[in-house]
Amino acid sequence: MTGSAHSILGGKVHVYRRENSRFWQCATYLAGKNRRVSTKEESLARAKEIAEDWYLELRGKARAGEISSEKTFKLAADQFEREYQVITGGERNADYVEGHSTRLRLHLLPFFGSLPLSEITPGKVQEYRIHRLAPDGGALAGDKTFKDAARQFERERPAPKGPGRKPAEIDAHSTRLRNHLIPYFGNLPLSAITPEKIEEYRQHRRNPAGGSAPPASKVLHQEIVTLGNVMRWAERRSKPPSRSTLHHELVTLRQVLKTAMRHGWLATLPDLSQPYGASAKITHRAWFSPEEYRTLYETTRARARAAKGMAWQWAAEQMHDYVLFMANTGLRPDEANNLEHRDVKIVADEATGETILEIEVRGKRGVGYCMSTAGAVRPYQRLLARPKPRAGNAKDGDPAAAAKPEFPQPTGRVFPANHKKQFGRILQEAGLKFDRDGNRRTAYSLRHTYICLRLMEGADIYQIAKNCRTSVEMIEKYYAVHLRTVLDVAAINVRRERPSKVRSVLDEDAGA
Repeated sequence: MTGSAHSILGGKVHVYRRENSRFWQCATYLAGKNRRVSTKEESLARAKEIAEDWYLELRGKARAGEISSEKTFKLAADQFEREYQVITGGERNADYVEGHSTRLRLHLLPFFGSLPLSEITPGKVQEYRIHRLAPDGGALAGDKTFKDAARQFERERPAPKGPGRKPAEIDAHSTRLRNHLIPYFGNLPLSAITPEKIEEYRQHRRNPAGGSAPPASKVLHQEIVTLGNVMRWAERRSKPPSRSTLHHELVTLRQVLKTAMRHGWLATLPDLSQPYGASAKITHRAWFSPEEYRTLYETTRARARAAKGMAWQWAAEQMHDYVLFMANTGLRPDEANNLEHRDVKIVADEATGETILEIEVRGKRGVGYCMSTAGAVRPYQRLLARPKPRAGNAKDGDPAAAAKPEFPQPTGRVFPANHKKQFGRILQEAGLKFDRDGNRRTAYSLRHTYICLRLMEGADIYQIAKNCRTSVEMIEKYYAVHLRTVLDVAAINVRRERPSKVRSVLDEDAGA
């Protein structure tokens, strides 16, 4: 600011001109905040008139309650994101921390972002629930075009994970969408993209106009993969969220509001509980009954035998041992993924005389221990002895490098590959994808199977909870209540001793 500054209205408004501008600016302090605007005028007299009108308009809005100096939800959300990861200090899983940011970016900030914190009331939260659950509240409501879905997919898709991901890899979806998919499918409604239309796109790319060379088969396949990703994402986004998804969003909302309270921006936390809601029905976790578990491992065993000599032999054998290992240890899938060979010991159990596995587990509950059943030993021994085939490098100068296997190392993962897709195909093939209640089975169902089978064998519920790093309450609530073997029939059908006369009448009735 130069020396060209003037005050009007008793010093309440300042009119000034910056060094590099020919226009006059005006500024004031109102409702707890400095406010300024350009008058867009080169004349000082005209600028003063505009500044006066601007100030009086602002003061009228302030008196009517249209201007607030209160902190907004967006400011509290930014503060929460800045401090949450630092304060938790790595105690929380990185995916869990990232989940808060994702929910804020995709759902909470678009709805609550510009609201003053005091306006986030129980009624407003209920409006948010309706907005998310209403059929027309989805981001892709109606018959949106492929271009709409693609643009939103690019904005919302999660960042790729895993080591060694290159920028070119990360931007590959955007490149394919921009260069090929949007020009061809862009204006089509999503419902019009049928298998026939996709086949037309293949022919269009294989026979390009102008005599240019067609793309390689691998390039075309990657374009179809990107198309499939967008379509699957659009289908998920068009559906209302599940109960658990909405619950996680409200957990994030509560965390942000608590951050605002700690900084003195919000006096009290609004009631976020759901009105009109009855207690949710408690259903058992999807598991495999003894007969279904037998069908599962017989299917994986048959696939492993059929893959002998094939390129996927290692993957099929790993899958079979994965099923047996998980169902005999009760590990969570993420715990199994983090498991290294140095975390597993083959020991003799003094109490039973059986050979079992002693496992040091690292997962959602920190570090804990697990004692397997004897049925996990043989699968682990096969995992420990099974070399992973790898492609050799011709530049190494070793002709046999291509066939040189890679044996498991103490610091290597017990399950170095992700078997999620293969497991899903096996469940589909064996007719085990869903249980009788329609619950989808996943790798987590093997943990549920372990717990249920142990309870059916009469194991102590407290010891199972310790071995599975969970609580007795969780097992009683989601597992034990659904198993008939945990019911003591003798205790249920007990009869009180009655006088002899009454007993004789009962005996006569029974013999009638």
